[in-house]
Amino acid sequence: MIDSVVWQRALAACVLAWGAAAQAALPQAAQQDVQRRLDCYGAANPSACEITLADSGTPFGRVHRGSALLLGVEVDAATRARAMEDLRSAAEEGYTPAYESLAVFLRRGAGRSESLQWRWLAAEHGHAAAAKHLGGSIDFDGTDRQSAADRMFLSWVHCHPASFDSDGPVMSELNTARKASPGADLTQVIAQVHAKRLNEAKAKAENFLHGCVPGAYYLASLPPDDQAWVRKTVRARMAQTLKNIKEAVRKFPDLELLTLPEYQDLLPPP
Repeated sequence: MIDSVVWQRALAACVLAWGAAAQAALPQAAQQDVQRRLDCYGAANPSACEITLADSGTPFGRVHRGSALLLGVEVDAATRARAMEDLRSAAEEGYTPAYESLAVFLRRGAGRSESLQWRWLAAEHGHAAAAKHLGGSIDFDGTDRQSAADRMFLSWVHCHPASFDSDGPVMSELNTARKASPGADLTQVIAQVHAKRLNEAKAKAENFLHGCVPGAYYLASLPPDDQAWVRKTVRARMAQTLKNIKEAVRKFPDLELLTLPEYQDLLPPP
């Protein structure tokens, strides 16, 4: 169990490291991608609008086009091939949402084994929904330290306030904020939503440190030496995942909308 003073200090250190300054504006190209995505909410045909997002040539646009094509009413072999190419090319560049999109759509076809591989990659790179789905798919009887470590690691990724949220809910929240403040520009809307999410993250961070980190459910049946191994292993894996999140955001600035940089260093003491 983590001492309350220790976790309070860990929490404060993460937030203070980023200071009280407002979230920096996205680069112009990323802002344009997000603006076009938000404009699709008001389009006569939102799916057709999302397909045009790939005109930007960015992974953001390709993932949206691929997903829109695969969710269409009629998906023939050529359309599916084109859509999967969009997702695979974005994934090859290291765009985290593409990993989970591939996992979702491959699972609907005949690629369940490959789907699992992409979902693990998504979880290891900080995708919260991927970790949640995987957590329920691992056999666990409480006596195997490797499966305990896997399940506990996935619970940490799912719980962590800096893990990537899914794109859909975040974009929907931005669209709602934009409609509520019609005079605000996109930078102001993003700052408003970020402040709201940051405030909500306080409870999530406490839950991470108090609920997920101790991992009583996963450790209860293991001997002390195995418990120590699991704790050390899971912390190291989560530390690498947080590095992966930072690197993804550095490479693809639009991903900053899906995470909370203020918590990207939040880990329990070794």
